Amino acid sequence: TSGFTGADLENLLNEAALLAARKKLKAITQEQIEEATIKVIAGPEKKSWVMKAKEKLNTAYHEAGHAIIGHILPTQDEIHSITVIPRGRALGMTISLPAEDKFSKYKNEMLEEISMLLGGRIAETLCNSDISTGASNDIERATEMARQMITMYGMSDTFGLVGLESIEHKY
Repeated sequence: TSGFTGADLENLLNEAALLAARKKLKAITQEQIEEATIKVIAGPEKKSWVMKAKEKLNTAYHEAGHAIIGHILPTQDEIHSITVIPRGRALGMTISLPAEDKFSKYKNEMLEEISMLLGGRIAETLCNSDISTGASNDIERATEMARQMITMYGMSDTFGLVGLESIEHKY
């Protein structure tokens, strides 16, 4: 739960308690905490969505692509879980959890994160010889990170230490 606020932790434990109560358990177990963590991070399962086997397989390839790239890149957080159960707007997700709070990001770490984000699309291409719209959020996040590296953090060899966009600090 690194990075969670007090309210996030309260929400997580409330969700875990509800899950334990539904199973008529006398105490919250690690299983309920794990399930509650995913629910707090990504939202509830979309049980009404019925995915065809081909789409579920494509989602599995996509998520495996994220996981493989994340696993081999040294700056990336450990892969915690992978699911092909739809939650929120996502058909599946690969969840990495930091071992500790982080306050700064470094150029190499950000480049590796972009690689991990695009690993799902690459896996789709390799496994299906086709691509889907499933990578739209990954592409959006990778593009935003690359843009920030150049315009806000001075991490471009071409533009150098130039602030092309300001960072608003809100307190």
